[in-house]
Amino acid sequence: GKMSEVEETLERVKVQSGVEGYLIADHEGNVLRRFPSMSASLAAAYAAAMKHLSDKSRNVVRDLSPKNELKYMRIRAKKSEVLVAFDKEFLVIIIQKWQPAA
Repeated sequence: GKMSEVEETLERVKVQSGVEGYLIADHEGNVLRRFPSMSASLAAAYAAAMKHLSDKSRNVVRDLSPKNELKYMRIRAKKSEVLVAFDKEFLVIIIQKWQPAA
């Protein structure tokens, strides 16, 4: 079903260089899957923070354009980048090392 599609996407992503972690959370922010080397507490912290941020971002997008919908967010910090994809059931969060384009 839906979860297997999400997991197939993660299988493709996690072999890419620079991926430091990933997780799948439901819309309540509960962690369903996580990168094997990522601690449960770190995954939970990312899930809670990104759920909070995505709820706010989703509202901003709707306020600006009621027929529009947030699908994807990319947050770049100094040393890493967080990618957040949304669908009806899940939040997919990928943390990767940020490298400037060559």
